[in-house]
Amino acid sequence: MRKADLVKNHVVLDTAIDRYRGFLEKVINAQRVVASTEEKRDIAESVLIRLCAYWEFFTDGHLVDCVNKDSSRLSQFFGVSIPANPSKDLCQALLFGEKYRDFRAFDELKAFTKKILPDNNNPFLAISKRHGFKIDEVYCIRNYLSHYSAKSKRTLFDMYKKKYKMTRFLEPGQFVLAYNAKNLWEYLAAFQGASADMKGWYKNT
Repeated sequence: MRKADLVKNHVVLDTAIDRYRGFLEKVINAQRVVASTEEKRDIAESVLIRLCAYWEFFTDGHLVDCVNKDSSRLSQFFGVSIPANPSKDLCQALLFGEKYRDFRAFDELKAFTKKILPDNNNPFLAISKRHGFKIDEVYCIRNYLSHYSAKSKRTLFDMYKKKYKMTRFLEPGQFVLAYNAKNLWEYLAAFQGASADMKGWYKNT
């Protein structure tokens, strides 16, 4: 697994973010096809869910490729001997088995990478705290939109109050499109920034 191959992994994620940014700019400014505020809010919420899916697809695949490049820390983590050049299928099986590995916060993802990747082969460590915090906010929104449970609503409202000093609950679409969609663009920028942080790490190693 070469460094160039790790860089290529970013293409799908970066392309999706750019595509959704352009799409949302058209939707928010549209006056005919998507004229109502409610429809624009629905679309913004849907895009955030899709971005989370792309991020998860990227991180899962990238973890596999990083382990494929250097499996020494993973071998220590499991306490087993791993071939010097493990196949991607073996890396996938070791990391995930038959289950879905759910990281509830960016810090959980970063902590897991420290357990399975040596620091000199861990681009996830390059992602800034600011980008990580913003991605966590998006996941808080995603969890509410995925469940609409009382618990997920309380968690989202707690985030609103803590981060934005809000005193009343807003549905995510209304929240992200307020003030010329300031929060929406910041969330897209967080995913873009996290990808850029990692790509910058490749150049410096």
